[in-house]
Amino acid sequence: MFSHQRKFILGFVLGIIFFIPVFAQAANLGEERSFNIQLDYDLSGSTKTDTNLIKITNKLYFYAEKQWFNNLTVANKNEISNKLYDLANEFEYRIYPILTQTFGFEDNPGIDNDSRIIIVLHQMKATIGGYMQTEDNYSSQIYSRSNEGQMIYLNADNILPLSQNNLDYHLAHEFMHLITLKQNPNEEVWLNEARAEYTEILLGYEKDWNGSNLKARVQQFLNNTNIFLLNWDNTNYDYAKVNLLTQYLVQHYGLNILVDSLHSSKVGVDAINYALQKNGFSEDFSDIFMDWLITNVVNDCSVSEKYCYKNSYLQNFTVFPYTYYLPTQSKSSLSVTDSIRAWNAKWQKIAGGSGIIKLKFTIPEQTPISKIPYIIEDINNKKTVGYLDFSSVNIQEAYIKGIGSENKAIYFIPFVGSNGQESNIYYYSWEVQNLGNDSKVEEQAVESLLKKIAELKRKIASLQLQLAMMKTNQSNQYCSVFSGDLYYGMTSPEVKCLQQFLSNLGPEIYPEGLITGYFGPLTQAAVKRYQTSQRIITTGYFGPLTRAAVNNKL
Repeated sequence: MFSHQRKFILGFVLGIIFFIPVFAQAANLGEERSFNIQLDYDLSGSTKTDTNLIKITNKLYFYAEKQWFNNLTVANKNEISNKLYDLANEFEYRIYPILTQTFGFEDNPGIDNDSRIIIVLHQMKATIGGYMQTEDNYSSQIYSRSNEGQMIYLNADNILPLSQNNLDYHLAHEFMHLITLKQNPNEEVWLNEARAEYTEILLGYEKDWNGSNLKARVQQFLNNTNIFLLNWDNTNYDYAKVNLLTQYLVQHYGLNILVDSLHSSKVGVDAINYALQKNGFSEDFSDIFMDWLITNVVNDCSVSEKYCYKNSYLQNFTVFPYTYYLPTQSKSSLSVTDSIRAWNAKWQKIAGGSGIIKLKFTIPEQTPISKIPYIIEDINNKKTVGYLDFSSVNIQEAYIKGIGSENKAIYFIPFVGSNGQESNIYYYSWEVQNLGNDSKVEEQAVESLLKKIAELKRKIASLQLQLAMMKTNQSNQYCSVFSGDLYYGMTSPEVKCLQQFLSNLGPEIYPEGLITGYFGPLTQAAVKRYQTSQRIITTGYFGPLTRAAVNNKL
């Protein structure tokens, strides 16, 4: 009986030992391991690298490429060891807790059922700071889970030359991708990278300005004259555009926009709109994107709070738009036909000219541009913002006075947002003409503006009239049409309908707004005002001409 019991216990223990996986044991310093690497990123164009484990911390394994590490001097190895020690401390005591408390956790435990994250140091091309290994080995922007677990790759050649803050940022950037992979694996590239870029600001690394990623992003962004948000070529400019856009977004609308969009079931622009709505904002992302486009030209809180960056390091930042030069001779002109895509915008500038400048835009019906901001810069570099409205017309003009004396440049920013289809190309054209300083030209410009004002007033009056008709019809089923004349002294349901109609036109027509059914002096005065607005003989009698005008609208 004893012998049988001992055999059972021995067999049970052996069974436990047999089923404990060997890989559950912690790795040891000096351990050799081969990793898949990105062919497009590796300095030598390899797909695998042989490494040694050179440092173990509470949350990280550091593996270094053998060939690179073995060729280092003892002094360099010691310096790298110190920098990795500082990097690990920063990760464990700031990067990890701040990012996970803000955005949520990565997939944990990861490789080999070990909660530590693997950091692989291998030599990459000079433009690559780091990446996350992915399943198809194509790009660090495709966030599907690798069969090698939680792994971050950092450029080995950056360890020594980078400042500690910048090195910390690179690790935080890639760790943010691990969080996104867990929280929203289908996220669009631009928004995934936007959150990763923002980790520098969230952790305060930009304060070491000269060695900061932000300073590099500003320089990479400056000289580009157009932006295509959804297009991602993995260039420095792509990272720069989402960096500055995200800073503007968070500065004006709060960090919760990034957090709530990550935790929604949506991706990209739809996720941002979801987060804006959740946080009580009436603006959609198209509105915010246009304000950001203007900010990159104006960047002045005194013009408007929504046209500036609030980060002190960006206070003097403005882009350099594509510039067209207009000769100063009178009647000189130039015209351009251009194209644009959804979430595509262009910063353009007109310099030169003299006196009055006429700017004319033509927008085809199939091009979903509802408005184009234009910015006038005076000789003291102060900028003012206006808009050309295409919501009801396809052609709009603006006259800018004092070019060469009071004002020196005109900027404009064509932009197609969420109304556009990603696969479509949209066209538009514009023309600028130098009208000179002739007083007749100025009179013509004023006359043209007055005509526009009059046309807008007519449209407003027409809309008010339509609204009045709708309200009148809703208030009384018998008010759909007026069948007979109405005049002073009458009392009838139709008079009541007339009073309702006049009241709906507003206090300019019927300030008293009394609905009595009696056609008295107040109603007569209101009829006269309406007749004047419609250019009908002013009699106060609601006769055939006045009745026909109202019924025609009905």
